[in-house]
Amino acid sequence: MPAHIHAKKGDVASRVVICGDPARVEALSKLLERPRLVNTNRGFIAYTGKFNNKYVTIVAHGIGQPSAAIVIEELAQLGAKEMVRLGTCGGLDETMKVGDLVVPVGATYTYGGTVTQYIGTALRDKAMAQTPDYGLTEKIMHAIESLHMKFVITNAYSTDSFYSLDDRTAKELAAYDNRVVEMEVATLFMLGKRKGLKTASLLIVSDNIIKHTKLFSHSELEEKVMLSGKAVLAALTV
Repeated sequence: MPAHIHAKKGDVASRVVICGDPARVEALSKLLERPRLVNTNRGFIAYTGKFNNKYVTIVAHGIGQPSAAIVIEELAQLGAKEMVRLGTCGGLDETMKVGDLVVPVGATYTYGGTVTQYIGTALRDKAMAQTPDYGLTEKIMHAIESLHMKFVITNAYSTDSFYSLDDRTAKELAAYDNRVVEMEVATLFMLGKRKGLKTASLLIVSDNIIKHTKLFSHSELEEKVMLSGKAVLAALTV
């Protein structure tokens, strides 16, 4: 049994959806057939059930890359093979609107943080690209389109600090096609390569950093979250 997710092999499916917010996990679990609670320890709420007659686990990974890394590592120990982060992000240019769906095709990260610690000293002077699995990402795009929704393709900036991003840095990141900011996908993509996992992500814009808009809550975005959840679950079980 892992140190933080107190589940046994067989409790966690090979297909996994990870979310930062435990409330989002609780809501998405209702999309599963006969969801079974398999972990509550440390707040990493996890449910396993069926979607399209295939087992899927939905897990809360907490906030930030260190927390997400623990969850991803332990899910891999328990047999996870495909993993999608479904979460929220902030817009880094004026075109990004609250409720927009974003499919990240790459992730920029802060040098010296979680990703850099994993890469190790031999490669620390290299700018290592963090990218998702193309096949799984393509399945997510097709699933979104089948639900008659639109999406934006861009890179995401995975920050280690929720409150520190200033307008100047945000605009500079957007100029290099990092049009959204969030806190976990760079580590997800990196660990996917390191652990042999297929990884991808679908994000929902919850505010616009440049316009200083209101940060929308889970409840205010719930309809879009549930539709996005259906797309992710369909992509994992196609």
